Amino acid sequence: MSDDSLQNDKALCLADTLLEKLLIWCQTPSAPANSTVLSFVKFRSFNRAVTQYRSFLQLLKEGQWEDALVLARGLYELDLNLSEICCSSDPEGGAKQFVKFGKFLLIRLEQKRLEDQLRDQRLQSQVSAQAIAECEGKLAAIASTLNKDFAEFRKPNGKWQDSWSSVSVETLAQHLATETGAKRGQNDYFVFRLASLFTHNTPGSLFLVLPQDRETTAWSQFRLALDKAGREGLREFLYQASVCLVDIVGMAGDSIAGYERQWFDEFALPLLRKF
Repeated sequence: MSDDSLQNDKALCLADTLLEKLLIWCQTPSAPANSTVLSFVKFRSFNRAVTQYRSFLQLLKEGQWEDALVLARGLYELDLNLSEICCSSDPEGGAKQFVKFGKFLLIRLEQKRLEDQLRDQRLQSQVSAQAIAECEGKLAAIASTLNKDFAEFRKPNGKWQDSWSSVSVETLAQHLATETGAKRGQNDYFVFRLASLFTHNTPGSLFLVLPQDRETTAWSQFRLALDKAGREGLREFLYQASVCLVDIVGMAGDSIAGYERQWFDEFALPLLRKF
């Protein structure tokens, strides 16, 4: 077994150890149902982070590092969002805004579904006036709800916001870097950008290992190059995803039943330096 393989196996074992206690905490009921919105958002984010990290590990173990990066991107963005909430001047208000934007997105999704349904109805050879009227009625109700209950998410130009915080992921990354003591201009946005290539199956991800002076290559060589890239990058992928997970655990700690601050300080944080 190569040195890379031995080091990768060791890193995966460390990740399994990190995950072990977190999975137990996920099965423990969080704070009571009448607790704050912030507490609910924290525990939901923690639970989501743990399940994503577990799937991320499984993909890495199976050699599916390209798919694992998609989950790493999700972990990073979850970390950014929770950090933006917790570091705001009004964390509870931020949590409420976060939840409300989630409801807004679902209503907009239903609006889009109905718009597609209405278009399809109008293209039918035998148009149903009743079906069209029903769609139009539902769309009118949604438009009214959006204008009445979610007006704060409309931009001055009349368009809707793309994010709950009204700023880009890059800006959130800069905020997080500032809060965690990074130097001016330093952040981990590169991680998000790299993983985004794979999330959207961009040409950059599909041809990551294609030589710069070539447009094609033998598939066997290309496959070997992909596998090599995965092996060489595995520990860095693990480290970045683990940092996001531990960061989320730290922020959500006071909303996790059974949370052990000593475990976090003396085990989780030092473990990151071993990847």
